[in-house]
Amino acid sequence: GTFNQEFYKTTPLIGFEGAKQKINEYIQTYNYSRLHSSLYYLTPIDFMENRIDEKLKCRENKLKNAAKNRTEY
Repeated sequence: GTFNQEFYKTTPLIGFEGAKQKINEYIQTYNYSRLHSSLYYLTPIDFMENRIDEKLKCRENKLKNAAKNRTEY
């Protein structure tokens, strides 16, 4: 469904090679850049490479620092 909504219905595909390239680009973005709400707003590659705890801890530290900066401001 996501592929259909975000890519197929909105991206013009001209020719086989062009379509192949755009689909590969979408897959790369989907797996390496796009944050997924069902994955704690992490990317699929974070889960595949077991970086969940590291990423969540980093996010928690950023949120704590931001809150601290707001109170000091």
